[in-house]
Amino acid sequence: MQRLTSLMVLAESLTKAEKRYFRLFSHIQSGDKKYVYLFDLIEDNNPIDTIYAQFCKKYNSANFNMAVKHLYRTMMDCLLYLHRKQDIQIKVFALLSEADILYERALFDDAMDVLNKAKKLASIYEMDSLILLSRRIELKYMNATNFKDITERQLISKQMKIVEEMKYSRSANLHSQLYDILKHRLFYKGYVRSEKQKESLNDLILSELNIVANNSYKGFETQKLHLLFQSAYYLDSGNYKMAIRFYQTLIDLFEDNKHMILNPPIYYLQAITGILNSLKIASLYKEMPFFIDKLKKIEQGNYAIDFILNVRAHIFLYEFTCSFNTGNFTATVDLISKYDESLLKSMSLLRLDTQLDLLIQLTTLDIATGNIKNARKHMKNIMSSGKLFYVLPSYRYARLINLIIQAELENYDFFENEIKSIKRSIRYEKQIYITEKLLFKFIQNYYLLNNKKGREKLYKQFEKETVKIMQNKYERQLLVIFDFISWMQSKLTNRKFNEILAEKNH
Repeated sequence: MQRLTSLMVLAESLTKAEKRYFRLFSHIQSGDKKYVYLFDLIEDNNPIDTIYAQFCKKYNSANFNMAVKHLYRTMMDCLLYLHRKQDIQIKVFALLSEADILYERALFDDAMDVLNKAKKLASIYEMDSLILLSRRIELKYMNATNFKDITERQLISKQMKIVEEMKYSRSANLHSQLYDILKHRLFYKGYVRSEKQKESLNDLILSELNIVANNSYKGFETQKLHLLFQSAYYLDSGNYKMAIRFYQTLIDLFEDNKHMILNPPIYYLQAITGILNSLKIASLYKEMPFFIDKLKKIEQGNYAIDFILNVRAHIFLYEFTCSFNTGNFTATVDLISKYDESLLKSMSLLRLDTQLDLLIQLTTLDIATGNIKNARKHMKNIMSSGKLFYVLPSYRYARLINLIIQAELENYDFFENEIKSIKRSIRYEKQIYITEKLLFKFIQNYYLLNNKKGREKLYKQFEKETVKIMQNKYERQLLVIFDFISWMQSKLTNRKFNEILAEKNH
């Protein structure tokens, strides 16, 4: 059943073109095609138990495992053939295999011609590992022909190119390692919320600067990784102007080297979402549609369904942020209707962090529009996930939003233990952030909102702390997910939440 689960994920990820080719490929095959019937059952979105029962009803159950293996192998063969036309790495490997076949048959000149094609293609796309492999194979072929038609100086030159390629590859690998570590910290710890947390990144930034200073090998790959690292670092540490500058340079680099945009364009996507995140935190909502349109262009590409769904989720979240944080709740509600079929009903196919972001945003809209019952339903989906969402930074924000829901439901007994639990979860920083601290006080005194004197007392505390929060670049990051300050202000002043957001962000 584990293999069938993988098979279902693989089948669901196929594009229309890939499914069409699979049908064509299977049609010309001879013999009994039990695996095609299995594919039909999967394509009809049947659950695992139904697929197994329906297959065994038509064929003997002993044939099930064989059909699963055959379908998996056939789909992979189809994908490899199709991707050979699109994926440069597969093209290079195919040329290297072709060269080896010619070499084994003593067609050394023909083998060398094909090898040179592979080497040229790998060089154009800066695939350092494949360039290195091609150069080593070239020396092997030359050795087999006793270095025919090559001087000693030319031989040494080819050997030195391998050494140079190894140095460049090492430099690119060091850049990649640092970027991966930075991204891991950002994914599991969230944005920097204090100077102390910013200092924890010093080891990475110093290492990256050292690599740049000692690296004489300039190429697309090292530039890309350098810009990815610097932009992510500045975004993480709250310097949004520098983050936007580096992300824009990165986008320009990709657009000047369109052949280097991968299929799927993972790093290009990271560059665009990076600049959108910077604009979002800096509250530059009017600047966001230009880059959202770039995401929409990616969405139109012929990529795997899971990648397209991920891009669509990003588009929805950024459009949601633009309309919601500027107080246009009507447009935000319309947005949910627009994406209900194409995205929200397929939420379970998305990455966990994206699922959580979507659920949080849906919850905040329900709170903002007074639909607390529906907000509670979304929050139950988050809280009932067990450890799936718990490790993600956004989960703590979900818990803060849950405090608001419980306050609206007047579940005052819930607050004390939950607030203590949240405080323990951020104790590693040996401080409670100002926004959380203010929210805890506000929620614990929520009952005072029912009378004028109580509201006035809370407002004095609120006004003093709000100034500190708005002057702190780290604290403002939290308000992008849900503007707790504006929400508390609406409760204290009896003004509409959307009016406050519109006034603040227009």
